[in-house]
Amino acid sequence: MCGRYALPDEDSIGEYWAINRSFCRGWFKPRFNIPPTAQVPIIVKAEGQLYLRSARWGLIPSWWTKDTPPSTTFNARSEDAAQKPTWRDSFRSRRCLMPARGWYEWKAGEQVEGGVGRPAKQPYFISCPEAKVIAFAGLWSTWERPGAEPVVSCAVLTKAAAPSISFVHDRMPVVLKPEQYDAWLDSASTPSDVSGLIDGAREDLAGYSVSPRVNNVRNDGPELIEKAPA
Repeated sequence: MCGRYALPDEDSIGEYWAINRSFCRGWFKPRFNIPPTAQVPIIVKAEGQLYLRSARWGLIPSWWTKDTPPSTTFNARSEDAAQKPTWRDSFRSRRCLMPARGWYEWKAGEQVEGGVGRPAKQPYFISCPEAKVIAFAGLWSTWERPGAEPVVSCAVLTKAAAPSISFVHDRMPVVLKPEQYDAWLDSASTPSDVSGLIDGAREDLAGYSVSPRVNNVRNDGPELIEKAPA
């Protein structure tokens, strides 16, 4: 599960990948509390180059016919993605990377003082302590409607949580290793190749409790990823 995450700044992403930023140079800034349906950067590969694009976090399949987008397509279970209609076309040929610093998760049953005299859910920030930038394994799609601008959208693939963070939640995003990026973006990778990348994704992750201010999506800022006082 991944319902909120933190985004690096554009320069950090540019330093990490050799990216053609012609689609969205200068359009985004570091953010620390991104919710579903927000516009986020994704990395795609075309004609041998990497491109940074803007996408709606919440995938809209290309065949979608309703006037409003689906409401719960920001996470895709990796175990089902190759078969389910919502995901399978993107899983086969439209895979992307979603740059991140880390993400938030809430531990079931754990509460903290919310600051207004009421208990609040306790959030945790989960990241790779050794990495300034990480990449979620993502899927993307383009939704085209007559008389309307195309909508590029994306979803985060999820899997069972790594042992080091399973105390917080039993699911997590698929966080790829740097050496897996090329194969993930390669449309020639077979379903077996893709499944192997998911199974072999990184697990060097750690989590710690942070301020319940994360619970309000209107709050943003680097203080949200700081460790909460003991």
